[in-house]
Parts: sequence; C-alpha cells; structure tokens
Amino acid sequence: MKYCVVETSRGFIALLEKDGRLIRSTLPKPTREEAIAAGVTGTNVEDESAFDILPDKLRAYFEGKYVDFSDVLLNLDGQSPFGSMVLLTAQRIPYGKVITYGELARLAGSPGAARAVGNIMARNMTPIIVPCHRVIAADGKIGGFSYGLEWKRELLRLEGINL
Repeated sequence: MKYCVVETSRGFIALLEKDGRLIRSTLPKPTREEAIAAGVTGTNVEDESAFDILPDKLRAYFEGKYVDFSDVLLNLDGQSPFGSMVLLTAQRIPYGKVITYGELARLAGSPGAARAVGNIMARNMTPIIVPCHRVIAADGKIGGFSYGLEWKRELLRLEGINL
C-alpha cells in the first residue's frame, strides 16, 4: 500500500491506496502527523505519484474551485454490493448540489433504504472523494455527519451551499 500527505489551504490530508484504488482519505488536519495518524495504518510506502492528479484536485477543491472526483477509483473491499452501489452513486453527486438520503437510496436502486444509506455514509472512509457531506435529511436540513456538523457546513459553504 502507498500513502501521501497533501497540504491544502485548510490543512493536511492523508491518502492511502492499494493497487491503484483509494482506500482512505482524511479531512484536513492541522499537522502532517495528525493526518498520518488519522489515515495511514500499517507499513506503507510514501509515494505521491501513486495518486496521479488527486493531490492537485484536493488542493484546488480547498481553494474553492470546482472539482470532479467521480473518476477516482475506490477500493471497495469489504463493502456489500448495496454498500458499494451507494458509495459509487454518492461519488457522482455533483459539486455544489445536495440530495437526500432517500434520493440517494433510490438512485442506488433501493428506494426506501434511506436509513441504510445514512449508515453507509456514516462509515464513509473517503470523505470529499465520496461527498457524503452533500447528502442531507428529507426535510432539507443538514442531517448528520460523522466528522461533525461544522465540517459538513464548511464543506457545503465551500461549494456555495448554505444550510
């Protein structure tokens, strides 16, 4: 496995990959060491080139630029077929748009599974790349976010959405 630490305008993000597929990304941390502690496990090799243009995309994203992460290959080992479908569907939610947990369930082929979608989003190991912050409650309110609601609000504001 390979990792890198990306310095953005908001802090340091750790990325971890295996066989060319992203396993883990962190939200920005204040220090490089905190990013590594939050996102890199085991014995790995640091190699930013293994992530192609993803580090540059993350830097651009945190500068407030439109970025599409839907082409990033994900390592979905350990996910159920439903979980994989939800994550891949969520990965395609456009920048600056939000959808509800119920809409995401429907788009993933399981209408009525909003609660299950919420559980999958809560365990998302690749925030920003799989933009779980763009999934909101049915009443239009912000809903939950395992990284904290202030982070969710900040990411949405960065994309021009105020909830």
